[in-house]
Parts: sequence; structure tokens; C-alpha cells
Amino acid sequence: MTRRLGLPGGFAIGALAGAAGAAYWWTMTRRNAALVRPPVRDLSGEALPAGTIEYSDGESVEYVDVGSGDVLVWIPGADGPKETFRYQLPHFARGHRVVCADLRRKFAADAGFERLVDDVAELVEARNLDRFVLIGTSLGSAISIRFASRFPERLRGLVLCNPLARVSYDHVGLNRAALTPLAMVTTRYLPTNLARGLARAWSRLGVWIFDDSPGRDALIEYALFTGPRTVPPSVSDHRVGRLRKIDLRADLGGIAAPALVVKGPHDVYCPVDWAMEIAELLPDAEYVPVPGTGHCSHVSRPGAFNEALESWLLRLAEESRPDHQDEPDGGDA
Repeated sequence: MTRRLGLPGGFAIGALAGAAGAAYWWTMTRRNAALVRPPVRDLSGEALPAGTIEYSDGESVEYVDVGSGDVLVWIPGADGPKETFRYQLPHFARGHRVVCADLRRKFAADAGFERLVDDVAELVEARNLDRFVLIGTSLGSAISIRFASRFPERLRGLVLCNPLARVSYDHVGLNRAALTPLAMVTTRYLPTNLARGLARAWSRLGVWIFDDSPGRDALIEYALFTGPRTVPPSVSDHRVGRLRKIDLRADLGGIAAPALVVKGPHDVYCPVDWAMEIAELLPDAEYVPVPGTGHCSHVSRPGAFNEALESWLLRLAEESRPDHQDEPDGGDA
């Protein structure tokens, strides 16, 4: 005969289960907090030297500033680490000066989206940068758009990677709306081998930042050791939250700088329609897809991404030459 647990016994089991769950959550949170991001390494394998900048409100972040030549300033997405560009900074430092800082983690209570733009302005002033190409991915693209609108005289060009000009989830269907939080939680809080295995499933489904491109394993490792797992969700949410009540599309028509919009066609996080609209609203923009990729094209297919950017930068440099402006149009002799 089956004996039912009384109220005290059921309560005890529930309390034990709750305590075990809390202990597990605490352990995984501590594990994530202890993670040290792999450094960005140059082509000889040495870690790029990092400095620290303190902004005017007292917040400090790390940055890298290496190479020489025309300047490229890079702005990460919502997870915020400069290491998101680990496949770009060493590559482009061979012929350019590359500068990239982490996004801030803390905001004053009254700080809005403009604080992130002010950070870029303070960084380029501190590094004595005059004119440069500004390159932003995801949330970094929105920061770049506003910077271009506020400081047009500073830009030689503008590159927007998997961009957004506003925050909206209207395009996310019910299934993806359920799967995305699940992908976030399993990536951040499961044991690494299990999280890695599930991330391969998320990649096949194209959920969240994952895609099923040939470089999906690089993106999975990024999520586990560099990006989302090393950043508490509240930090990313606070960064994105600064944009929630703003629509930057009105800024785009006034940005005269030559622009490149790079897009992963399988990105459901920031859909293709957004990127195409941004490219159409910019007066002088080129739209380039990176086939097979989703939201993090620069990580999952860095070779194709770098090639597209390098080609555009070469054309920009050619068109910027003073003697280029004086070349005849051709015609009958």
C-alpha cells in the first residue's frame, strides 16, 4: 500500500530541492564570475597590450590601441567585451591603427543612451584621434549611428555590423521567444560540456546569437568563454535598456559619411529588414551580406567578414586620395 507524504515531509523535500537549486545557481554564478576571457593575441601569438581609461563620471574600462596608419575605432555589442573582435583587431592592425574599448558596466541612475556615445567621444579624445572609421556591431552599431550624427566631422567612414536603430521584439515568433531565454540560460548556467552540446542544437536552429555556419564552433566557444557567460545578464540588459525608448532611424538621413552595412542573412535577433532599411536611409551606404551567418558574422565567419571590410576600406582610401578628386571623367579626346 502506497503511503503518501504528509505536509511536513513534502515541505522538507521541497525545501531540500530549493536549497539544492540555489546552491547550484550560486556555484554556476561564481564559476562565471571567475572566468578570465582569453586575451586578443597578435599574429605572433602575443597578447595585445591593454590600457585603462577612466571616463568623466569615474567608470573605468580596458582598451587596446595598436598598429599604425588610418584609424579604425571598434565598438562591441551588448555583451561589451573588446575581445569580441579577436579575429579583427590583429588582422587590421597590420595596416591600420585599431582602437577598441570594453563597454561600461555601470551607469549613473540618470544616465541614458547618450552616456555610451559620450564614452566613445572621451575615448577618441584621450587617444588623440582626429578622423577615423567607426565600426560597431549590434548595440555598438546604434552607438555608432548616434556618434556619427553628433560628431560628423570626426568620421572618414561608418561600418555597421548586424545593426539596429531601435529595440523591438515584434518580429520574434512565439517559438523563438520561448527558445531564446532557454538558450541564454543553458549557455550561461549549465556545465560547460553540456552547454556546448546544447549550443550546437541552438546553432542548427539559429537561436539567439548562434548560427549554423561553418564557424559555429568558434561562436560557441565565444559564448562560453568570452561573451555572454562572462557578462551577467543584468549588465547586458542595462546597456540595451538605454536604447529602448529611442529610434535612431531619424538620424540616418543626415549622416553623410560613406557607410558599409554588413549583415548575416540568418540573423533573427536583428532581422535582415532592419539592416536593409538602415542601408537605404543612409545617403551613401553599401550593403554586404556574409553568407551563412547570423548575428555574429565577425565571429562565425571572420575570414569572409574581414575580406568584405578590407575591400570596402581599400575603396574608401582610394576615393579619399586628393588626386582622386582631380581625375578626369573620361570621354572623347
